Amino acid sequence: MSISNIINLKTIMFRVGTLRLTRKHAATFGYCALLLLPFIAAESLGMVYEGLYSSVLGAITLIAMTAFFVQFPLAGRLKAVPLFSNIDWSVAKHKRLGQYLGLFFFVHPLLILAPKMMMSFDDFSASFISMLTAPQLLTGLIAWLMMLAWVLMAIYKDKLTIRYETWRLLHIVGFGVITTLATLHVTTVGSHGQFNAHFNGVWWALYMFSILLLVYNYLIKPRKIQRQPFAITAINKISTCDWQLTIKPAMQQRFAYEAGQFAWLNTSGSAYNLEQHPFSIASEHNDQAHLSFIIRELGDYTSSLAQLSVGQTVFVDGPYGSMSLAQSSTASGITLIAGGAGIAPMVSLLRELAKRNDARPIRLIYANKNLQRMVCIDELIALEQSMHNFKLQLVCEQVIEQKDVNQVYRNGDTPPLDIQQGYVDKPHISASISAGQQQDWSVYLCGPEAMMTATSKHLTHLGISSGQVHFEQLAF
Repeated sequence: MSISNIINLKTIMFRVGTLRLTRKHAATFGYCALLLLPFIAAESLGMVYEGLYSSVLGAITLIAMTAFFVQFPLAGRLKAVPLFSNIDWSVAKHKRLGQYLGLFFFVHPLLILAPKMMMSFDDFSASFISMLTAPQLLTGLIAWLMMLAWVLMAIYKDKLTIRYETWRLLHIVGFGVITTLATLHVTTVGSHGQFNAHFNGVWWALYMFSILLLVYNYLIKPRKIQRQPFAITAINKISTCDWQLTIKPAMQQRFAYEAGQFAWLNTSGSAYNLEQHPFSIASEHNDQAHLSFIIRELGDYTSSLAQLSVGQTVFVDGPYGSMSLAQSSTASGITLIAGGAGIAPMVSLLRELAKRNDARPIRLIYANKNLQRMVCIDELIALEQSMHNFKLQLVCEQVIEQKDVNQVYRNGDTPPLDIQQGYVDKPHISASISAGQQQDWSVYLCGPEAMMTATSKHLTHLGISSGQVHFEQLAF
């Protein structure tokens, strides 16, 4: 075989390799299949539409309404259900699809009346006024107005001058009401129910599932969590803006988790309180004695961590997250990329890799604004000395001052650190991957959204497929 043929064969194999079906791809296919079920049911009942336009609009409306109901399990933290167990994927889809659904339902009345508009503006105006004033359409009108308001509140929640817990309560109750009104609307005047009354059973089944899911998440599950409290054993500030919170099971209960996962913490004193915050677990895999979290001051709650006290009760909902070392079990090497508070899951992964005496090349690129914000440096230096093939790369956004470096070397006898100024870029990442091993490398990524977006582009340019990249969000 000629050299050119060998090169072409390797190129084809690489391209095929990048098309590997990941868990996220499988979840997307499963989600799309789920949305089509009511449509298939309608077709099996022999649903008849008047014209091509009505057929297309009817099919889109059917799928959109199904997607609206599926928004509830997407945000329901259903880790026991494979389709919704990837919380990062589920929450991202919930947010994005919520905006698309809001836009579709906003223009839905206009789409229904579009044929009238094509005939004459007078017909359109008369039909539009009739739609607004018809008593049988009142539930749909209220649901339409509420949907518009609540979607806008979700999109701009960071700009609202209300507490997150207040917004979340409004979000839950509001969409519960919208769901009720929308179900009444589609089962009383919807074309599918009018064609075949049995089809309304599909809508009511989806409605009951959505409401029961709300009842479970906010009434039943908190009761179970309250029976298994944790207690704070330590709360220490470990950088200019980071804290380490350590808790232990108050009832000696087992809390099984994988390195790289996270949990929602509630320190309000009641498991029913909506003040819950997701934080990455920094402890090594299945440390049953304690759970450790590295938390950055980024908002109202995290800026008040100093008010927590040893012995205080903490309620834990978790673990969640699909990021684990099982994803890189066959990889020839591992690169961990952390930005800011994203160091927490990477520390957990590193501790587990050290515990396993993993001999593969392992690299950590740890980026932060400055050296004063770096955490766990002493431990990372120790791991670099004790692990078989681990190297640490620090990247600082600001200019590196000598006094800051001296503070890092406070022990006096530590080996030189590789500290570079700037941002995580393609050369940094490329240097962490053994030459010719791109297709067999695993990358773990956690940090601010802007950094993750830029880093993902660098990884793509380096030939790292999405199936080789495992990440965790810092916000939900």
